[in-house]
Amino acid sequence: MIRAKRAIGVLAATAMAGALPVLAASPAQASYTDCVNCMSNLGYIVGPNVQDACAYGENGSFGSIVCQNILYSLAVKMDDANEACYQASRD
Repeated sequence: MIRAKRAIGVLAATAMAGALPVLAASPAQASYTDCVNCMSNLGYIVGPNVQDACAYGENGSFGSIVCQNILYSLAVKMDDANEACYQASRD
């Protein structure tokens, strides 16, 4: 009986350790998704360039500037680019 409880405890700890990286990575993925959804909701076609911009936007202030510049080069309106990149940089 003690062995069974110990085995269950080890399995539970292993499962939690495996789930921790997924839980820790979730907010960053949500920010990228928020940026992409923002661009789509504003009527823009979300292709690889917009996805790259949103990915850069997750990397702090510098990443947000890179995100905005990529979107500007794609003829995205300034206010729209600023909002999308802000969405990417949110925690």
